[in-house]
Amino acid sequence: MLNKSIIEKASISLLSIFLGILIAELFAKRLGLGNPLLYDPDNLVGYRLKPNQTKYRRRGALVSTNSEGFRINPLSFKDKNTNYLVFVGDSVTFGGTYIDDKNLFSSKYCELLNKNFYCLNNGLNAWGVLNMGRFIANFEIYSKKEPYSFILVILPGDEGRNLKSLSDTPFWDFPPKEPSALNEIIRYINKKYFLNYLKNKEFEKDYASDLNQKIINQTQKNIIWDELEELLKKSKYPINVVITPPKKWFKENLEFKEIKIYEEYLSEISKLPIIKNTCNLYKFLKNDYNDNLYVDGVHLSNEGHELWAKKIKECLYDK
Repeated sequence: MLNKSIIEKASISLLSIFLGILIAELFAKRLGLGNPLLYDPDNLVGYRLKPNQTKYRRRGALVSTNSEGFRINPLSFKDKNTNYLVFVGDSVTFGGTYIDDKNLFSSKYCELLNKNFYCLNNGLNAWGVLNMGRFIANFEIYSKKEPYSFILVILPGDEGRNLKSLSDTPFWDFPPKEPSALNEIIRYINKKYFLNYLKNKEFEKDYASDLNQKIINQTQKNIIWDELEELLKKSKYPINVVITPPKKWFKENLEFKEIKIYEEYLSEISKLPIIKNTCNLYKFLKNDYNDNLYVDGVHLSNEGHELWAKKIKECLYDK
């Protein structure tokens, strides 16, 4: 009798666990998880999106890549006389998988130009400044197109990433096994938070004062920008450089010193003959700021992408 009772309880427990996993999996898939974008590792630029992907993700957003791995707006008209503008950046430029292709500021920007321009988006989640610079310097390896120009969009802090590889990220280069949605969530949490926490704890240095750490961080930024300049010099095509401001820059100018530092970086890099224009978007956005432009400290809402497109045009094209 006792054995039968134990078996019944064990069976109920296992069934409950199974049903819990099934319900969680179905719910996560309804949110757009379980079919993540896939990436190709790359020894030169770290990684890029795999080509020819068409996926519906969070909130039904369409995320597409073309045959060369660029995120595109498949609804935009293009023909053999198209002038290609290539956006290069990090996750802010990529837009996330909750923003539809057509609503990215790269797509909106080309719509605003009212000319035969077509925008290619090479924003990559977690890319650092050196990933971006290497891509621009070696563009002909990744595309047969001849860009009209590049638009390099840098988020303050991208310098701290150095050269990111796919192994540094929670992203996938192969489809997750079932339950795919839960596997996607677990991988993301594990690599983005848990492993990063352990890594940071391992390399903590008790002897480094806050002042010393600030000096180290600023020195690293200066070195990375110097390296970026050397990479951009190798470009065969004109480059525009845009600073996309974090949300904190709009909070009572608490980050005024940091803003000034990036103005100096833009001033210095603008001396390169290959640089067409530079733009600190903060100056063009500060009078139009509202909290609805961001979904977190740096990433943009649909409203944010639309305004960014207008202000990038105003800054780069309407001069």
